[in-house]
Amino acid sequence: MKLSTFARYSPFAVFVVLAFLPSFAGTYYTALLTSVLCWIGLAVSWHFFSGTTKYVSLGTAAFFGIGVYITAVFGKSLPFPVVLLLAAAVCFVFAALVGLVTLRLRGIYFAILTFGLAELLNNAILFWETQVTGTRGRFVASMEVYYPILCITFILLVVMVILRRTRLGRGLRMIGENEEAAISYGVNTTLYKVLGFAVSSMFMGVLGAAFAPRWGYIDSGMAFSSLYSFMPAIMTLFGGAGWMVGPIVGAVVISVLQEYLLTTFKDYFLIILGAIMMIVILALPDGMTGRLMRRRPKAAPVPPAGPGAGLAAGEDE
Repeated sequence: MKLSTFARYSPFAVFVVLAFLPSFAGTYYTALLTSVLCWIGLAVSWHFFSGTTKYVSLGTAAFFGIGVYITAVFGKSLPFPVVLLLAAAVCFVFAALVGLVTLRLRGIYFAILTFGLAELLNNAILFWETQVTGTRGRFVASMEVYYPILCITFILLVVMVILRRTRLGRGLRMIGENEEAAISYGVNTTLYKVLGFAVSSMFMGVLGAAFAPRWGYIDSGMAFSSLYSFMPAIMTLFGGAGWMVGPIVGAVVISVLQEYLLTTFKDYFLIILGAIMMIVILALPDGMTGRLMRRRPKAAPVPPAGPGAGLAAGEDE
């Protein structure tokens, strides 16, 4: 079997193995694998927009939390698949509206504003619950979330691979390399940024909606925790932001390492985890996968007709 054929079908083989794994693994390892798959989905979603365009978003918690609360509000009255579709639609539209306003900013300003969005939603819901409804948090109908998370993450990976080969994916890469040059060649950068941000946020919201039943009870502090804003970015940098496999590797290593340190060094795990990540990032600035991917033999590139010829002329790969 050729290597390219193996690489093409190996993800489906992994999916089949993971689908049957709960039959052999215990409850603890199934729960751990659920968390790992969720972090993979969040990290890959973050990388699709922020890792490609260099617009660093710290608003993952905002869309993840919206998905959590959609399940909490509608989970008992609507079928679960409909709840997931509703979370996808709400997060896509909300992210598009936010993107139209915030994506005019760059650098630290965009990062701060997206982080502030998550904090705004957190405190707004907290105020509504404590001052208006007189409650704190909501109960969520508990259910097994391993298979929904597995399916969503697998679909997410397939969609991201496909989108990276479309005009949207090429447009986002051009923006990340040189946005001014992309504009000068007629690329509609505003459209590509808004669409990329919306698609990324949509999957974050769906993952939040699928993950909520695992908790059984949620409040705004859990749903909009800043952990969900920072960890996808850290996992991507840890694994390597230059390649799509980087966020996957980073999410697996950090989430498993976090679980081990949390159970073994409960009082010091954040210090130890932070020290390990600093050492790896300083020693490997391209991430864990960066050096390995650079060593792969590459085919000789074919020079294009112009830096933005494919996008400006509307040609697909």
